[in-house]
Amino acid sequence: MFIIMFILKLGGSILTNKEGWKDADLENIEVLAKTVASEWKKSDRQWIIIHGAGSFGHPLVIKYKINDGVKNTEQKLGASLTHQSCCELSLLLTAALNKNGVPAVSLPPATLIVSKNKRIHSFNTKIIDDYLSSGYLPVLFGDVVPDVELGASVCSGDQLVSYLGKKADKIIHATNVDGVLDDKGNVIPKINPSNFHEISKHFKSGKNDVTGAMKGKIEELLLLDTPSFIVNGLKSERLIAVLNGKKTVCTSVSRV
Repeated sequence: MFIIMFILKLGGSILTNKEGWKDADLENIEVLAKTVASEWKKSDRQWIIIHGAGSFGHPLVIKYKINDGVKNTEQKLGASLTHQSCCELSLLLTAALNKNGVPAVSLPPATLIVSKNKRIHSFNTKIIDDYLSSGYLPVLFGDVVPDVELGASVCSGDQLVSYLGKKADKIIHATNVDGVLDDKGNVIPKINPSNFHEISKHFKSGKNDVTGAMKGKIEELLLLDTPSFIVNGLKSERLIAVLNGKKTVCTSVSRV
């Protein structure tokens, strides 16, 4: 696999109104695209962007009840519609990046991944390597993928981060909050296996989130040796600071 400098995960919460129905936040998408474009152009450009589906994915998964597999024709249609919707959001993001001078290419995981009981079973990463080595910015996203046991299943953006993050120098999760918060709203500066159980008591599950919300995100990151950070992506100066290795308000996640 090509050496990856950053994996930047853009949460569905900052790209969409997660309580809506295919409700893109075009203003946030434009602001994020400008920030990413500025920093990407100044770096060695070995980045991958992975984004969540937000209201373009979760409501459809719930409507067609496909989170636990695809068993009939109606669910197959639901899986296809969910994939279509997730691609639509990805194209909105890549269009904004292209407009800001970044050659971003959307790569649907449905064409690259086969899962087995909701976990990645095989992943053709060569296409990602090829785009990176040619100077493009690959953009992947949470998607519905073939599943050898369930017919099809949801492969979350967080699972993509976990799989690809093994080869990254740094993982950054850009969300709509300042980091992981305790029950008083204070940012928890560091999470590791020794304090995860206690901290996980503060997690709240989103009613429309089918991929594990914040707890699922942290559990995936704790599987890796790669330094990871959760930062408010709507505060550009903080996202820029984390990208450049500078201290700012955020939560770091590591195995130690």
